[in-house]
Amino acid sequence: MDRRLHAIADSLAGDVRSGAAEMMGTVLDGILAIPDDDAAAIPTREWEDFAVAMHRGKPSIAPVFNIANSIMLLAEEGASGLARLREVLTEMKKMEKRSGPLIAEEAARSVKGDWIMTTSYSSTVAKALLALSERRSVKVTITESAPGAEGRQFARLLSEHMDCEIIYDSTIFARMADVDAAITGADSMTGGGLINKVGTRALAEAARSAGVPAYALCGWSKVCPVILSDLMVRDEVIGERLSEHIQVFESTPLDLFAEAITDRGTMTPPHLRTAIKSGRVARGWSARGLIRAPPPESISRTSALWPLQGRRPRTGSTLCNRRSARPPPFRL
Repeated sequence: MDRRLHAIADSLAGDVRSGAAEMMGTVLDGILAIPDDDAAAIPTREWEDFAVAMHRGKPSIAPVFNIANSIMLLAEEGASGLARLREVLTEMKKMEKRSGPLIAEEAARSVKGDWIMTTSYSSTVAKALLALSERRSVKVTITESAPGAEGRQFARLLSEHMDCEIIYDSTIFARMADVDAAITGADSMTGGGLINKVGTRALAEAARSAGVPAYALCGWSKVCPVILSDLMVRDEVIGERLSEHIQVFESTPLDLFAEAITDRGTMTPPHLRTAIKSGRVARGWSARGLIRAPPPESISRTSALWPLQGRRPRTGSTLCNRRSARPPPFRL
């Protein structure tokens, strides 16, 4: 593989601190830094190997898969397809830059009420709440989001701009009855559900139980036509006949949300699933044995694919494969 592509893939695989959007930006900048003549001289097979290496390095990060899938799709067209690589990746970068403001503007129009509940730590949610606070006075309740307590850090940042309160994760159902709406960010969105920090499903279930609308905020770079199933689960022995089960991420069914607010507009769950199914997946993934089609009776063969990395995370999987426990900083 070309040494520059190899360096990008290696750096990505070893990154345990950046969020998904940061990883996406770093990868795009690295590829776009390669001069056109040099990029054109890289054999198609090496571009395919690079795409596979990126996905293997970060199998649960949707923006990384989407970049890799774009490269694989262009590679299937041969030299003529790869000649458009810079154009395609530059457009992805532009769309990602516009994503946050577009979602914030859409959320400010769609989310009603003055008291909002959220969970964990999300720069997309922060921008949306700031947009809401510019239109009216809002109060935000944030669950602490164990085991990393990202919600506590998020609340302290938001409290510089609006009234906030922190609650224990276990009180989410009791407190939900008092709020007007619930919102959450996402690490990825697939036909199988929204992948985000553990506690997201409790937020959505509590909202459904209390008759409160729940909204998922997600940029299209995190919408993925394959199901990314690395939920970062491990079991630890902490004493005689005593173990601790730790799970960092979980999947929340799309039907628990009233709407998904994206940089392509606000969508109901059925509309969102249709849009996800329209995504193209390169044939090279299944040809290399990396993903396989689900049974045709369960879902359209062209609409979604399951990674072979495992639909159930293995005991002992490390928590640092995806990112550190401390969430990346963002600016309000």
